[in-house]
Formats: sequence, C-alpha cells, structure tokens
Amino acid sequence: MIRSSVVKIKKINNFDNIYIESELNKFCKDIVRWAVVDIKQDALSVSVSYII
Repeated sequence: MIRSSVVKIKKINNFDNIYIESELNKFCKDIVRWAVVDIKQDALSVSVSYII
C-alpha cells in the first residue's frame, strides 16, 4: 500500500537532494516520490509518498 504525507524537515544552508533524501530516510525507507511543497525560514515541508 502506498501512503502520502507532508513531512517537515530542518532547513540548512545550501540544502540539496542528498540532504532531503537522507532526512526522509529517517522517516521511511521505501520512498516512491517526494517534492518540496513549502520553504519557511527554518523548515522545509516535503510531500512524500512511501510504501507501507
């Protein structure tokens, strides 16, 4: 089954795909897709779909 959620991760200077994916892997290992949906001063909101 695939589930989707919006996850907030800490924003760092010069973040990239590798940083985002490593943070998302702490949330779930079987990621199908992800997209940054909002950027705040201290956090990124990432929509992520994953297999449960």
